[in-house]
Amino acid sequence: MILLIKSEDILNTIGKKIKKARLDKNYTQDYLAEMIGVSTDLLRNIENSRNIGSLSTLLNLCNALEITPNFLFAELIECDNMFDNQLHSYFEKISKEDKDVLKEIIIHLDKNYK
Repeated sequence: MILLIKSEDILNTIGKKIKKARLDKNYTQDYLAEMIGVSTDLLRNIENSRNIGSLSTLLNLCNALEITPNFLFAELIECDNMFDNQLHSYFEKISKEDKDVLKEIIIHLDKNYK
């Protein structure tokens, strides 16, 4: 059975995640809006689940907030492998230095334990 997603589900999920990511970076709405070249009103409407913005706006938000589109949409997509989503959510929370360490571990495992 296919999970049918309503527009309000998309708006709510994306708005909450963008707002949380912005607050985690201690950015104001004004600062983030200026950073990506949109109005503060648009950003406020996205965070308050009234507007989704354009695809380019969403991608610019992802880049500015250092999050991925997968992070924004993961809970909206039905996936046979929930383990990947869980790993991804953990990966999103760690520092760049720790991500680099994990990358080296994965490369080592791939080379030595096939």
